[in-house]
Amino acid sequence: MSRCQTAMENDRSALYHSPMTPRLLLGLAALLLPTASQAYDRAAWQSDYARLKVALAQHYANLDWQVERRGINLARADAFIGGMLERAKDDTAATLAMAKLVEVFDDPHLELRAGPPPSSATLVPQASRLDGPTPTASSCDSEGYADGPAATRLPYPSAPGWVEVSAAPFQAGLIGQTGIIRIPALGEDQFKSACAAVAKSGLSGRDLQLATRAELNRRLAALVATLRSRGMTRLVIDLSRNGGGSEWSSEAVALFTPGPLRRELPRLASPACDRAGMWRGEKPACSIYAKPPETETVESPAPGAAWSGPLAILADRRTASAAEEFITWARGNGRAVVGGERTSGAGCGYMDGGAAFRFTAVPMHLMMPNCSRYTADGVNEIEGQKPDLDIDWATVKPVDLPAKLDALFALRR
Repeated sequence: MSRCQTAMENDRSALYHSPMTPRLLLGLAALLLPTASQAYDRAAWQSDYARLKVALAQHYANLDWQVERRGINLARADAFIGGMLERAKDDTAATLAMAKLVEVFDDPHLELRAGPPPSSATLVPQASRLDGPTPTASSCDSEGYADGPAATRLPYPSAPGWVEVSAAPFQAGLIGQTGIIRIPALGEDQFKSACAAVAKSGLSGRDLQLATRAELNRRLAALVATLRSRGMTRLVIDLSRNGGGSEWSSEAVALFTPGPLRRELPRLASPACDRAGMWRGEKPACSIYAKPPETETVESPAPGAAWSGPLAILADRRTASAAEEFITWARGNGRAVVGGERTSGAGCGYMDGGAAFRFTAVPMHLMMPNCSRYTADGVNEIEGQKPDLDIDWATVKPVDLPAKLDALFALRR
């Protein structure tokens, strides 16, 4: 049974009465610590909540999907949250009400955060059509580049016959004729070593990001060439624990897939009507999206793909956001099979910095995804990507992994 079916068959409002999860408790502690000494202002909270409902109705890209496919009853949610605010005696209780509202949507990109919104985000209800932020700093350090962990937690480096050819920034090697390349992140800022290789005076912001991306593409292509020279006949891309990053995913996937790739463009939230009536149970008069579905095409950033042979992808529960987009591109075009666990379900996330709602009662904001991505089957990526072959990474043994890979590639026939 899919997460979507489960959500429709069970009353999602029951989640409002569930105990707080450890994640929610930790999040509340971080949010409330700076406000512990403030006097409680019920009117400010109620005003914030009224504005928040409008912001969600107009700018939360996945709201219609949540109502139609997950069965969330907004009118019931409104009554429950409004009651919590009416009974609240302090900022802790009021913040809990907001956290409960956010938790029921089960969307990793819909996130309460302490402090002011990032400068890159658009404060709702305004909408942005601009490109992403362009920092003015001129070095990898000052722009926040850092080398993330390169090593995988999957068992293949301990499998019989594993021969490693690269440790970082992309761990790579061979098991027989099966080549494996791990891409630990799809954000250029997670590869300081690549940034350092291209950094020069006057290169900053978006230009530095694109130069770093080109260097990463070059390194991936070189790894493919090395593996092929050592006898690789099929390739595995490890996206486990890859939390995403940027639109680099569209270029990275093209390195491993020959010819043009097509998919539905991410859909931006920008409705043409007032949709606040959804909180009263009314059907909105217009879609949350700015336009009907459109198709996007990408090709390899260099002449010819670096790899055109059999391709498989390994994923886990922490494969998210741009890494899920990578899977959508590859599998949706029939170029790859996926093994492992259902992915995180983070979905599109924040285009042009995303949308942010700023609270006035406390120094807190809500980041909300302003875009949605759909698979070729019409499924919103917040449902997560189901693998073609289930592999329980917690229990699979290294000695069994080569057979698992054989079974995965057999699905391509």
